[in-house]
Amino acid sequence: MGAKDVHPVLYYFLLKIVNLIFGSNILIYRLFSVLPIVILSIIGFTHIRKDFGEKTGLLFSFLVIMLPVMSRYATEIRMYSCAILFVTLSAIYAYRLYKEGFNIKNLVIFGIFSLASAYIHYYGLMAAGLINLAVFIYLLKNFKEKKMEFIKFIVCAIIQVGLYLPWLLIFLSQFNTISSNGYWITMSFPNTLFEIIGFQFAGKIMHKYLALACMLVLYTYIGYLIYKTKKENEDMKPAILAVIIYLGVIIAAYIISKIRVPILFDRYLLVTTGLLAFFLAFFMAKEKRKWITIGICIIIFFISLINEIALMIINYSPKNLEMREYISTNLQENDSFLIYNGDLSGYAVTVRFPDKMNYFYDRWNIGASGTYEPYGPRFLRTDSLDEIMNKANGRIWVINISEEDLENELKKVYDIDVLERREFETLYNGYHFSFTLIEK
Repeated sequence: MGAKDVHPVLYYFLLKIVNLIFGSNILIYRLFSVLPIVILSIIGFTHIRKDFGEKTGLLFSFLVIMLPVMSRYATEIRMYSCAILFVTLSAIYAYRLYKEGFNIKNLVIFGIFSLASAYIHYYGLMAAGLINLAVFIYLLKNFKEKKMEFIKFIVCAIIQVGLYLPWLLIFLSQFNTISSNGYWITMSFPNTLFEIIGFQFAGKIMHKYLALACMLVLYTYIGYLIYKTKKENEDMKPAILAVIIYLGVIIAAYIISKIRVPILFDRYLLVTTGLLAFFLAFFMAKEKRKWITIGICIIIFFISLINEIALMIINYSPKNLEMREYISTNLQENDSFLIYNGDLSGYAVTVRFPDKMNYFYDRWNIGASGTYEPYGPRFLRTDSLDEIMNKANGRIWVINISEEDLENELKKVYDIDVLERREFETLYNGYHFSFTLIEK
C-alpha cells in the first residue's frame, strides 16, 4: 500500500507503531507530530549550544518553535515534523564528524539519520544526499591526511545506499508514474519564488506578500551580519554550508521540475527549515547589540502568537462540525457514500463513517486503484456507475456533486429520486462540502 503513495514509507511505519500502542486517537497522532519539534528545540540547548555557543543554541530553539510556519504544520498528521528533525540531526552529526573525527558513534548516528531522512520524504532524500556529498568533498580535498576517515565514510555511504536500494526501485516507479500522469503541483513565477522566500513567515493567515516582506527584511539584516562577521575574520563555514544545502535542495527541485515534473512546492521546504533556522540563529548570535536581537525575537513572537490565535479560531470553529452533525443526524442504516472525481473533502467525510460503504466514482480515471487500498475493504474505486448502482443498497449520499452533469447522467440511466441537496463550508482548510441525497 505504501508503495502506491507518492511518499516514502517510514512515517507510516512510525504512525502505525503509535497506533499499536495508543490505538486510533487523533489527539495522540497530533501530539506525535508535535514531539519532533519539541525534541528539535531541546537540541538547541544540547547539541547546538555545545557546538556553537549558548546564544546560538537559544536562538535556534526559539526559531524552531516560534517561526509562524511551525504552528501551522507542527500539529498536522504528516511526516514534516519528523523530516525536519531527521535532516537537522543528519547535518549536526555531519559537522561532528568534521569537528570530533570519524569515530564509530558519530558515524553510526550520522548514517542512521541520513537514511531516516531519505525514508521520510523525498526532499529529505535530496538533503541527505547533499549532506553526504559535502562530507565526501571535504574528505576528498584532504585525502592525504584523511585516508582512514575516507574509507570509513565510503563504507557508511555504501551501507546507506544498500539499505535504501529496496525503496529506490519503488521510488523510480513512483517518479515515472507522476511524470507520465502529471502531478498536482504547478509552478508560476514570480508567485512560486515569493512563496518559497516567505514560507517560514507564512503561517496560516499571513498574506504571502507580507510574509515575503518580513523574510526579505530578515535576510537583509542577516546579510549585514555576514559582512560584519567576515570582516572580523570569524569562522562562519558551518552556517554558510547549512544554507547552501537548504538552497541546494531548492535548486535540485527546480531542475527536476523543469526537466520532468513540477515538484518545487513551498510546504516541502519545512523538511530543511532546521538548516535555515541554524543559519539565522548563527548570525543573529553575532549581533553584539542585545536590543536588536531581542526586538527581532519579540516581533517574531507576536507574529507567531497572532497566527496561533487565528489558527485556533479556525480549527475550533463550531462551523467545522455542522456537516458531520447533519450527516450523523440523518444517516440511515443502509445508506452509502458516492465520491465524485476524487475531491479530498469527500474522503474527509467518509473516514468519519467507517462502517458505511464508500464508492469513489473515478470518472476521469485520475488514480490507480491501489492508492485507495488504505481506506479498507469498505472503499471501492471504480469508473463504472453501473457497478456502484448495482451494489449500493438504500439511499446514496453523493458528495461534491457541484457539477450537474453527474446528476443528469444518473437521472437518464437510473430511476432515482433526489431527496435533498445541502452545502457546507468549513473554516478548517476551507473545505466546501456539497451533498445530493438520492434514492433508487
